[in-house]
Amino acid sequence: MHACFSNWFYDIFNVAFDYMPEKHQNKALCVLNFSGRFGGAEKRYATLFNHLMVQGADYYLIMNTRLYRLLVNSFLLRASERIILFNDGGDGIPRAHVNSRKQAQEVSRKSTARLFLGRWKYFLRTMLLWLRFSLFFIRQIQKKQIKTIYGVWQGGIWTWMWCRLLKVKLIFSVNSSGMLNMETNVTKFFDSQYWVLQHADVADFLSPSLKENYTREMGGKIGGHCVVTPNSFIDYTHYYAVFPKKPWVVFLGRLEPIKNPMIFLEAVRIIQQTMPAVEITYFVMGTGNMLNSMQRFVSRNQLRNVRFTGLHSKPWQILRESSVFVSLQRDENYPSQSLIEAMACENGIVVTDVGDTRMLVTESEGLFTNAEPMDVADNIIKLLINPDLREKTGEKAREKVIHYHTIDRFARWFDDMMND
Repeated sequence: MHACFSNWFYDIFNVAFDYMPEKHQNKALCVLNFSGRFGGAEKRYATLFNHLMVQGADYYLIMNTRLYRLLVNSFLLRASERIILFNDGGDGIPRAHVNSRKQAQEVSRKSTARLFLGRWKYFLRTMLLWLRFSLFFIRQIQKKQIKTIYGVWQGGIWTWMWCRLLKVKLIFSVNSSGMLNMETNVTKFFDSQYWVLQHADVADFLSPSLKENYTREMGGKIGGHCVVTPNSFIDYTHYYAVFPKKPWVVFLGRLEPIKNPMIFLEAVRIIQQTMPAVEITYFVMGTGNMLNSMQRFVSRNQLRNVRFTGLHSKPWQILRESSVFVSLQRDENYPSQSLIEAMACENGIVVTDVGDTRMLVTESEGLFTNAEPMDVADNIIKLLINPDLREKTGEKAREKVIHYHTIDRFARWFDDMMND
């Protein structure tokens, strides 16, 4: 094992210090996610890259094949000769979430030693993949003469040390609310934002509240300049309303505690108890650790017309015709991709008033709710039985996103930042 690591590091540093004349100042997005899933950040920057290619902009995209196939199969990313692929396998089929907390508890009951060994096994396996990626990354940086990297998720976490070594400017995109993935334990090194935030040249925060929260929690350890993304965006091509709307209510997002999906189901139970004769279809779109418990809840409470779609490759097919969209995030609804998609489709919006949510939704575009089942149920019913209110707020919602949350606006800002 020691000899294997030594050979890897020898090869990497050999490549890293190999001289290459500097002729160009090329730029690249580096978007990596080895989990077999993707979220709003990956969708956002796939859409951006598509736009940059249509505009003839001089950018590369560095991505792992597993993520690439997922995004292509979901019609979110178009093939391009400017995409540089790192082969990590994968067939483009979304992987089920593993309930790591439950798994850890089960292992802990069996043996603390086995849990300890499992963490180190994961670390060593991930380190081997990182070493292989590092050799690939350094070669591509030198071959393409890339001097600025915009790193998304592991695209920054896995590259910051090589960017420093090769004098490549690194801009790291901070998308996670709730201070996620900030572990300092060495076994979490390849999943933690803690170190990249200290070494990136620029930290680009998705919202003002994210910047405030991370700056406060890091205690002055963020090493680079901090900026805030001016707006979010989607590709609006497929997102528009189809009338007449159907009595459909949608929850779309990762099925994790931070998204409060169980509160949605509890609200559904209240609605069905309150309005037993009314036929409403409820869509739960997404995957996550809570999927099994949510399905059991539906079965146990005999809830009707609740459809779990999993990771839907064409969410617009539902959102165009749905009447109400519910976003119950614990910390932040801005700038949710799915929320913008629903607003573009003129859904009536029920949303928690947290973080910077009002940068996207105000009383003119939706209804604010407490993260309590009864309040959520009341607001859903209010929109379902009041089509005039639903249509008025829906029209305002679409008008707002298509005018202010555009890819053209973001791309101009992004290009200026990358060329600064």
